[in-house]
Amino acid sequence: MNFRTRKVSEIDVDGLTAELSFEPSCVMSYVEHKIEKQGGLIAVGYLVDDHDVENPLDDCDGMGHIYSSHRHSGQHARMQAALGLDSDWQRDLSLRVVEREAESALKELVRSRFQVDLVAFILECANKSGLSRDQALEYFVGDFTGQLPYHRESWLAEKVREHIAWESLLDKAWQLARLSGQVGEPYTVMLDCYEHGGQVWSVTGLGQQCLFDTARGAGVWVPDQCLRDELDSIKEKGGLDAARTKAVEFARQALESYNAWLAGDCYGVAVDVFSAEGNCLKLIDESAVWGHVGRKWAEESLSEEVRAVLGNAVLKAA
Repeated sequence: MNFRTRKVSEIDVDGLTAELSFEPSCVMSYVEHKIEKQGGLIAVGYLVDDHDVENPLDDCDGMGHIYSSHRHSGQHARMQAALGLDSDWQRDLSLRVVEREAESALKELVRSRFQVDLVAFILECANKSGLSRDQALEYFVGDFTGQLPYHRESWLAEKVREHIAWESLLDKAWQLARLSGQVGEPYTVMLDCYEHGGQVWSVTGLGQQCLFDTARGAGVWVPDQCLRDELDSIKEKGGLDAARTKAVEFARQALESYNAWLAGDCYGVAVDVFSAEGNCLKLIDESAVWGHVGRKWAEESLSEEVRAVLGNAVLKAA
């Protein structure tokens, strides 16, 4: 179990000394404490370092996920799946959607470039085996791709193979399927990682670019189910490109929080309420809200929290 260490710290309020409940963050050296007065009570708000914040990408919905290719990340399989790659980080040409697209391209190609030969092959199959036109074409495809249960290369497959490589058709089909979102995660955003004492992630090409310290394509951002539903809706209305543009925006928002978390830029918002008794201030109430990632968001909630806690304290004292 984690315990938050309390350390006495003092602040001067109108010439009176107030002892705060927590040790303020070092950022309070250049951020003003929020002081509010009401009904004879004084509330002091300040930021406290929070070292127990969970990874916002794991702890919050609507942030997506980051998968890294770092050798110790343990996320290689997820990143490979998002990119449509196999376990060797090569294009996964064994995917059925890729094979189907390649087979369609092969049929179209043989119809156009080998029309006379195809007609002769279809007639031959009809006379020898009683195959229909479509059956003969499927037989050719299976023979050409090596998918027949037995190896019996036909003269047509041999002739076509002299001009066309099945691997090149698969590779082209993979590229087209990836572009259309049929392979991998359609809303994947490639990421760079700058690492020099700490890590800073960015959308590829948009962050710190250092010849020695920036790894391009070191990871990917992918949406969680909440964001995927929204992106699917955008895709239906505006197309895949519009959805992918929005995905980049979502990724940059997630990285803002993730980078802040990596840097330890995490805070609790503490509010202490005092009553004046003679020449000193007596603590009568305290509150702390933890888990703010990013100083900007912590500061924005500070004033609101001070007013809320002070208001509740005034009601209690009434």
